[in-house]
Amino acid sequence: MAPGLCSYTFDDAAKWAATGKGCCFSAASCCFAFWFILFVPVSIVQLGQKKYGLSRNKLNGVVDLSMTYRPGRYWHGFWKEFILFPSTLNTIEFSDERPEVGVLHQNVLRTRDQDGKRINLDLSLQYKLIPEKVGDLYGEMMLYYEDIYIAALRDILAKVGNTFAVHEMWENYEAISNTMKQKCVEVLAARHAECWDLQIWRVRLESSYESKLVATQVRKQAQRTQEAHKNAALVRAETEVVLAEYRRNKTVVEAGGEAQRYAIERAAEANASAARGQVQADIIGQVRDVVKVGAHDLNSSEIVAYQRLVMLSRHSSAHFVYSGGGVQSLDVRSASELLSAASRRLQVRGAASEPAVPLSLGQHEL
Repeated sequence: MAPGLCSYTFDDAAKWAATGKGCCFSAASCCFAFWFILFVPVSIVQLGQKKYGLSRNKLNGVVDLSMTYRPGRYWHGFWKEFILFPSTLNTIEFSDERPEVGVLHQNVLRTRDQDGKRINLDLSLQYKLIPEKVGDLYGEMMLYYEDIYIAALRDILAKVGNTFAVHEMWENYEAISNTMKQKCVEVLAARHAECWDLQIWRVRLESSYESKLVATQVRKQAQRTQEAHKNAALVRAETEVVLAEYRRNKTVVEAGGEAQRYAIERAAEANASAARGQVQADIIGQVRDVVKVGAHDLNSSEIVAYQRLVMLSRHSSAHFVYSGGGVQSLDVRSASELLSAASRRLQVRGAASEPAVPLSLGQHEL
């Protein structure tokens, strides 16, 4: 077997050079090094971040659908290239407004509700390609998958809009949004993609329907306001009834308490009067037994006079005089004032020269 190229040494090369064979060896080495430097670097291909890739032969155009490449460096061959697909979330927006950069913009979604009213829906949805099915995606739709997604989504979402009345968009927004998202999931799953989310962010009607809808909502709001006023008045009336009942009960309780207080006071006064009378009777009995007039007991009139004198003696401002006939109570101050007034009248009449006549009160001297 002929020796390999790597088994030769520099001595062999020197011998070949002496015999003329070294020229062929040098030419072959240079040719190999040239092709190695030229083609090896271009055979290493890097797949960038946020991308999936399918390998395609540039010579015959055949695409390898069995393997999906993820970001990284690959010994791919200079005769091959990658067909790139996004690995991130992609947004499709149906709206008349201009979206931000990177969003696939489409016209507003036009449909009709179940009553035939024309409505315009502004919505956005996000989808993501399934890496394991990128080969199937390319085999069925090549690179036109977004156009197919848009057509299918516009059709199915417009049909969903035919199943509800437009007022339900405000009254039952969550249910309608979930229904549209579920349809989005079904449509994209059949086309090798995942529907991540869907948002309905504006609903518009024709101007005539808009004005009528606003008027209807205003009337409903006014009706609800009147209903609230009526309920408030009803509650207020019920509260007044309860308050009146409490006030009536308070009046009854107060009247009952006042009656009980009056009865207790009258009973206390009656008991006190009875006790006082009993005590006075006991005192009179003792006075009759102790106080004597001469050799006989006091009679009724003497007992009354005795009680009067005892009563007068207990008052610091009481006035009484003593005469030979006995002690008799008299309002001395009033009598003195009467006598002084009479004396002044006599003096005014010119009787000042005459000696003053001493006044007396009957048998009692002042």
